[in-house]
Amino acid sequence: MSSQPQHGSASDDAVELIFLGTGTSSGLPHVDCLTAPPDATPCHTCLSTLKPEGKKNFRRNTSAVLRVNGRDGNKRTIVIDVGKTFQAAALEWFPKYGLRRIDAVLITHAHADAMNGLDDLRGWTLRAAIQPYVDVYASQATFAEVLRSFPYLVSKEYASGGGDVRIAVEFLIYSLHSSSQVPDFKWHIIDDRVPFEIDDTGIEITPFSGSGAVTPLHPKESSGIDGNTIHPYLCFGFKIQDAVVYLSDVSHITEDTWEFLERSSNGSGSRKPLPVLVLDCLRLAPHTSHLGLKESIAMARRFHAKRTYLTGFGHEVSHEEYVAIGEAVGGKKDHLTNATSNVQRGVKMIEEGEAIWVRPAYDGLRVSVQNDGDTIHDEAYDE
Repeated sequence: MSSQPQHGSASDDAVELIFLGTGTSSGLPHVDCLTAPPDATPCHTCLSTLKPEGKKNFRRNTSAVLRVNGRDGNKRTIVIDVGKTFQAAALEWFPKYGLRRIDAVLITHAHADAMNGLDDLRGWTLRAAIQPYVDVYASQATFAEVLRSFPYLVSKEYASGGGDVRIAVEFLIYSLHSSSQVPDFKWHIIDDRVPFEIDDTGIEITPFSGSGAVTPLHPKESSGIDGNTIHPYLCFGFKIQDAVVYLSDVSHITEDTWEFLERSSNGSGSRKPLPVLVLDCLRLAPHTSHLGLKESIAMARRFHAKRTYLTGFGHEVSHEEYVAIGEAVGGKKDHLTNATSNVQRGVKMIEEGEAIWVRPAYDGLRVSVQNDGDTIHDEAYDE
């Protein structure tokens, strides 16, 4: 992959989607796989990252950036999730794609792989190096977790637009650092299924909730809840304009959310297919807080997007194996004779259904959607 900046190679009339990370919370490769003793079963996915041809198996925390035209014709840069590996991802992909200013950060949920890189945004705001502050959009629950975990990241002017912050102001006394040492944010509280606009640009984002499941980290804070019991948590998905739906870290979408999404796509009753869907897929097997392959494909078929890019992978299946499985979902099966056991298992898990376009995303992949939504281009899978 070329190290030269490529920010002039995509159409100026396109919505651009760039994957900053496509791995699960631990990222890939795993240190235990790279340092395993000789008698251990080798992890082919992780070991492949030691060679140039395995670069697509190197995956940071799930994250993406979109560049979208505002009503004034200028592109705005919107980042989804800033996890533990955001700084490294930004250092690699921002220069390559000519990215600099961040106009909005959207946080899907309050886990480390989605928000622990907030502190790294000081590189943008300290002494207004790039911009005086960053606008951050999050649910009330996520904001509360940031306040609890990183109180110094909440500035005195901690809410603007998108709804009122319903947390007592006196909690702000926990600020631990001077304003010259930490990033400066303008916080926006957003609500499920309530569209919001990015700073009067005409760019509309619609958050909607999917759910995973997790054992509470602080069970004593919820009277009567067993700390060993699995409970649902909510993770925002985002619909950006009518071009992209981004949905990571989920294992379920409720039926009323499906109905909302279908209504919002129908307009006058003539539904136009969604151009691009970005969808969670941890591994072949199901998981309490992530979609497995079978569930991902079933959900992708229901979304009926022109292209579905899977993300959030663990190390159980390699990039090339996911490519082969995606081709099979699209109806191409002549390549399965000599397929790996992972591919064969994956294909068997997928129920019969509509042939759709599905491929694995990888770190650094750029996808371009034209304004009419009919033309989609990426730098890996176009024939």
